[in-house]
Amino acid sequence: MISVIVNFFERLRHLQCCLDALSLCSNAFEEVVITDDGSCQETVEQLGALVSKYDFRITHAWQPHQGFRVAAARNNGIRHARGDYLIFLDCDFVVLPNTLKCHLRAAKPGRFVAGGHINLDEAATVRLLTTPLSSESLKRMERSFPQRQLVKRHRRFIKRTLLMRLGLMSHRKQSLGGHYSIHRKDIERVNGYDENFKGWGGEDEDLGIRLVKAGIYCRSAIRYAKVLHLYHPRELGNKHWKEGPNIDYFNREEVPSFCANGLKQS
Repeated sequence: MISVIVNFFERLRHLQCCLDALSLCSNAFEEVVITDDGSCQETVEQLGALVSKYDFRITHAWQPHQGFRVAAARNNGIRHARGDYLIFLDCDFVVLPNTLKCHLRAAKPGRFVAGGHINLDEAATVRLLTTPLSSESLKRMERSFPQRQLVKRHRRFIKRTLLMRLGLMSHRKQSLGGHYSIHRKDIERVNGYDENFKGWGGEDEDLGIRLVKAGIYCRSAIRYAKVLHLYHPRELGNKHWKEGPNIDYFNREEVPSFCANGLKQS
């Protein structure tokens, strides 16, 4: 069974666009779990009305809002998911028609699959948010953006995996890609996300490091399994997350593959 886990907080219009895109490829999964990092009651009520419009199974997994807790939210999504294969997205990701099938073709026990993303500017985002989606319109938008950086990143991920398996590169160079998928039993092997990450940044990188330490290496589908990343203002960008609150914990000397404060907590 395939579960798509979508991280969400308050951006209802972005989520609707994400779900609309998923509806165009609903034959590739059995359920969507919206894991909510504590949206307000009004948003929750509007979300309930929104999800009733789709003809695939959607579960809303809510946790109290206690600051930015995406690691805890994603663990909550895993707990609510029924699938044995998990595909992780954010609510501002719009999947292309073949994206999920590319993940499934690359899936392999003992591996995770990294996907790619195309960052949209504000004008392109407005177009997506204000016009009905179709497979053809998404393909046209994808083709309007250069693919060179995706190809380079795809090759870089393949090279890194090879070097890590040979012991020639540190596992600290591993990341999950723009989005990723994994067998449930493999993410359970490292006890999911480390919920000591609170505030923005570091939780995905930490998971990637711990997966490699557990012998669960990356398979890159970055060139093929792509999402369109909707524009929105943010305080910290991907290049600057190390300015956030989690950098000291991320740089701890010993990083065990199995985290204590994760899916299962002692």
